Amino acid sequence: MKVTAQDLEILVALHFGMRQNVVVPNVSWGLGLRYEADVVVLRPSGFALEVEIKCTRADVRADLKKDHQHDSIWFRQLWFCVAPGLEDMPEIPAKAGILVARGEPLSVLETLRAPRVNTQARRLPEAKQKKLLELGCMRIWTLKRALQYQRQQRETHNV
Repeated sequence: MKVTAQDLEILVALHFGMRQNVVVPNVSWGLGLRYEADVVVLRPSGFALEVEIKCTRADVRADLKKDHQHDSIWFRQLWFCVAPGLEDMPEIPAKAGILVARGEPLSVLETLRAPRVNTQARRLPEAKQKKLLELGCMRIWTLKRALQYQRQQRETHNV
């Protein structure tokens, strides 16, 4: 079974509790990052964490070549959420926690390793929290448009 980034993103949202925390995928602007964070989880405390999504061995290895190395004052923790079979890769940074997808079909994340806490991390200022909320809201409408388009395509082809 092929595991997609979307499969893992949904499991991350469920794992961290999308009712207790703000969970936003694909954050590349608005927080002052030099890179795109696959998923940002904002806790009620104002601290945020980053989750890297990895579906293939090549994807994990490619992460080593990135200059930023997931260093940001805005993230208190770094997690790698991986497809089954990738959890033992030595390329996963030692500072990162490891979550692996389990179940048939995939339905839960198992914590294999806790992340190191970035003691230099700062709480997101109110303006950055607001920007993250705006980004999350924009994702909803983009998704609704995509679903609408898919429905229209099905209806057009089924006529």
